[in-house]
Amino acid sequence: MSDSVVSARLLDLTRLFSRAGRVLTGVDRVELAYLKALVGRRTPAFGLVRTPLGYLLLDEAGMREITARIEGRAEWGKASRLSRVFGKLDEAQQRMLSDLRRLAIGRSHRRGLSRLLARHLPPHFAYLNVGHSNLNDRVISAVKHGAKGRVVVLVHDTIPLDHPLLQTPKSVERFRDMLQKVRTHADLVIYNSRTTRRDAERHMSAWGGRTAGGCGASWGGVGPASARGIAAGATA
Repeated sequence: MSDSVVSARLLDLTRLFSRAGRVLTGVDRVELAYLKALVGRRTPAFGLVRTPLGYLLLDEAGMREITARIEGRAEWGKASRLSRVFGKLDEAQQRMLSDLRRLAIGRSHRRGLSRLLARHLPPHFAYLNVGHSNLNDRVISAVKHGAKGRVVVLVHDTIPLDHPLLQTPKSVERFRDMLQKVRTHADLVIYNSRTTRRDAERHMSAWGGRTAGGCGASWGGVGPASARGIAAGATA
């Protein structure tokens, strides 16, 4: 999917929101790397965040502002009264939610996601999910059927399925469900290594049906050098 084919890119930033105020993991850094790599290119970029109220949509200006805050080059704003209503959010998440709402170019409740995307993104955009947060039936349906986009997912590894005894039953089930969604709905899968691709396709083939097309870590909009860095970060 080169710049000439994709009309816009929509990067899911839900994982970074959920990790606000915490030390970034390898997967978090991958999502941040894609955020930085997609902004400022010829093809427009947007960011999607699921919140307790629904969804927020950012343009490139908002994505730059969020990047600066995550990297510590700017301060998060004060938590709004609305953000404090959600007791499950800690202070860092409340402040991030408040800034996201201030920076967003569009908002919607859960059922309004299709209309939100169709209103702001052109047809044939690519929805990119790197952190696996928010990869659910509602989002997939809104992207593919409501807004006429395509789904692209980065798979880091298949450790939960390869070594289930080292995982909790819930984490194994959650990962299996995610990979089955990838098999069924993804238009393109990005793998960080040949080993990951081999292992993922082995599991997906065993389930029968279609297996989504795949490519290496370099995908349109993220050049080979940055892709190598992203792939390295996924194993950290």
